[in-house]
Amino acid sequence: MKNSFFYFTLLSLFLVVSCKQNATESTSNLESNSGSVVLAKVIEENYDIKSDSTVFKSANIENFDQDGKSIDVFWLGQEKDTVLRFYRKYDKNNKLVGAEYYEQGDIEPSRDTVFLNSNGLKVEAALNAENQISWKSTITTDAKGNPILKTYENGKGEYRGLDSLFFDDQNRIIKGFYENSKGKRYGIKTYQYLKSDEKGNWTERNMFVNDTLRQKQTRILTYHE
Repeated sequence: MKNSFFYFTLLSLFLVVSCKQNATESTSNLESNSGSVVLAKVIEENYDIKSDSTVFKSANIENFDQDGKSIDVFWLGQEKDTVLRFYRKYDKNNKLVGAEYYEQGDIEPSRDTVFLNSNGLKVEAALNAENQISWKSTITTDAKGNPILKTYENGKGEYRGLDSLFFDDQNRIIKGFYENSKGKRYGIKTYQYLKSDEKGNWTERNMFVNDTLRQKQTRILTYHE
């Protein structure tokens, strides 16, 4: 299994979680929840805070179709080159069933799959060359569909940690942390929202780690007409 799947999963949760898919897995869930608003593209840039300056860290670009389904994501590294390409796959009923992704230099894609387990919880799983699960995460959501808990297991079913997320009444992430399989909790991230667009979706926020300002994050959102 490639480490990028795990990293991208965390990236999706912590950076673009407010544009996550809703419970039907077929449309984007914006903070404004406006029925007439259909997201077309999100460009998010992340800048590390160092002394009195900001330094570009990474960016991701996510594209959506006319129905609001997330189609692909491109992750840019510190040199602003594309280091990961992520393409979502849907069945004939427009239900998300998986994705293919390419790291820099890949010719053949890595793959993952999405399904519901026996408890009705969404599972995202990375597949190896033999089409067997090498890593999986099980997602628990709140009543609004926000992913408040994500637990990780390897291909042997061994527990490998969790992500815990907290949301405000506008479905915006306000706090989150990762805890490994030994119970070690990494820095607690909290978010301060500074600006929103005319649709009510955030365009600028600060990220704190253990109450220290570490990163500025900005978004440009465009919508289908």
